[in-house]
Amino acid sequence: MDIGSALEIFKSGAQSGIYIISTNLLYPVIIILFILIGWSLIALGGFLYEWHARKRDFMSLERAALKARALLKSNELEDAFDILGKGCSNSFVHDFLSRLSEFRAVFQNKKLMEVKVEKLLQDFETAMTKRLEKSRLVTRAGPMLGLMGTLIPMGPALLALAGGDVKTLADNLIIAFGSTVLGLATGLIGHTISMVRSRWYEQDMSDMEYLSEILFGASEVEGVEGLELGGGGEGEKRDKGQKLRQYLNKVKGWKKGKVGEVFGKK
Repeated sequence: MDIGSALEIFKSGAQSGIYIISTNLLYPVIIILFILIGWSLIALGGFLYEWHARKRDFMSLERAALKARALLKSNELEDAFDILGKGCSNSFVHDFLSRLSEFRAVFQNKKLMEVKVEKLLQDFETAMTKRLEKSRLVTRAGPMLGLMGTLIPMGPALLALAGGDVKTLADNLIIAFGSTVLGLATGLIGHTISMVRSRWYEQDMSDMEYLSEILFGASEVEGVEGLELGGGGEGEKRDKGQKLRQYLNKVKGWKKGKVGEVFGKK
């Protein structure tokens, strides 16, 4: 057997193997696409409900945190943590304040309190990432599977075209183009949900870190007049906003996400 004959045999075997494997993947890909589009519609409903339910009343939270800090400094732990537990805001921030209210037993132990708050923030960051993982996976997997669903039927379609079988050609092209649409629609929904929720959860993490600074920071929040921004005219709000920025600039060593520095560690 010469080299040319061996190459022809290998080429024929490779074509047959690739054709068999790819065509057998068509139905699993279509099934997964149906699952993804179903999940996307359910996730879209949950996203719209979350969007409707989000109520970020940051001024009320800030005032509650200032009152709780004053009560903590007066050693009135029960009242302070009750205020935190009843804090009304978005789901993650509300749960964070509720979990903080469970730490009243270790409040006197500053080191243990610091570790617990830091661990709590990390847990909430992990929970946010976990919630975003599904939509991010769908964002990438949907178009990929749609492309697979487009390319796989093209082989049988070309064979049907060569044999003059128009019906088989049309059936395979319908599957190919339909898979593309499903994949792109799934990716679009997943990307939209992931993008908007990422912004929401970044804001929630910022709020939780800011409230932690107010509650447990080393700086004297009560000594800064006008920290609460609610009420007043536009000029007064600008003045208070400037005072708030001045206060935040005074917080030495403050870095986002590092609660050890919230507690005044050098």
